[in-house]
Amino acid sequence: MNHWFNINNYANSGPVIGYRRVAGKFGITDKEDGVRGAWVEKRVALIKGLQANNYRVIPVSEFTDATREAGVSRLHDYRSWDILLLEFGGTNLQFYGKQWEETINLIKCHKGRIIFVNDDPDLTFLWGLLEGEDWSRWTVAANAVNTDAVSHALKCPDGVRVVDMPMHSGIDFAPFTEGRTSKLVYIGRPNGRGQYLDKKGMALAYSKHVQICGKPKEWADYEIAVAANPQQRDRRMFYRNFAGCLSIYDKKHAVTGWRTGRAYHALCAGIPVCAPVGNPALSWCYPIRNEKDVESFCKLSVDMRKMIWTRQRDKLILSSNQDLIKL
Repeated sequence: MNHWFNINNYANSGPVIGYRRVAGKFGITDKEDGVRGAWVEKRVALIKGLQANNYRVIPVSEFTDATREAGVSRLHDYRSWDILLLEFGGTNLQFYGKQWEETINLIKCHKGRIIFVNDDPDLTFLWGLLEGEDWSRWTVAANAVNTDAVSHALKCPDGVRVVDMPMHSGIDFAPFTEGRTSKLVYIGRPNGRGQYLDKKGMALAYSKHVQICGKPKEWADYEIAVAANPQQRDRRMFYRNFAGCLSIYDKKHAVTGWRTGRAYHALCAGIPVCAPVGNPALSWCYPIRNEKDVESFCKLSVDMRKMIWTRQRDKLILSSNQDLIKL
């Protein structure tokens, strides 16, 4: 079976990138399982962006079943690459110890530049696994606007360069949809977001205009009805059932100016996004200062919501000119 990403069929002859997820499986199809952490759309957009800039991308990670069945092949050992690109992944060595060992071995074999692509401020690189490393060859490409704060949050060693790389670049936009319900949807956990969700804060988790989706046990203290998270392969269509997305972030995301994933997934799925004021990376979202703002949004006409979505989409397109060549 052939796939758009085939290492045996090179269209490019430029610099070679060895691409590895530091831990966890690597998927690039529209049939992937998983309700968290799959990072499929952005991975595909990143690879296609690199290819468009004449890079040759060689995968050196364990594939998901869906990707392997699609006919994508990988290399299992080190080759001489121009750049080793490492994608963020799980940091629990109890579960991912063997994969981290493989990653460290690749780093030690590679003598050139290293780029660590990170889209989660809670999943830093495990710097302590590398003794005597030359950190000057490292670049952290983070999906956040405040690079100094990112360096601090990720505990980057001295010498590591941190750059802002908007990772929504290249993701396809589905057309606008009015949704089947007038509610906003929030997919995720309540951790670190109490000021927006709790009754002592904005109490958005209790709003009749908000549908919470996640694991019921994580929301047990709220005593509310929680819908199930969609699978990765179904997420885009799931978002299209709603009038909009509620993108709520924790303090670390706000300080670093992190581009919270759910906001971009939802906008690309065809619905507008609402977010509390305070994260500079989400200044393009419909502003939420209290529950009344949520109610006001949900009462907007379909034409108004379409206008908001169109403006948000256009702003993202203008801001997504990531320059992969300069990484």
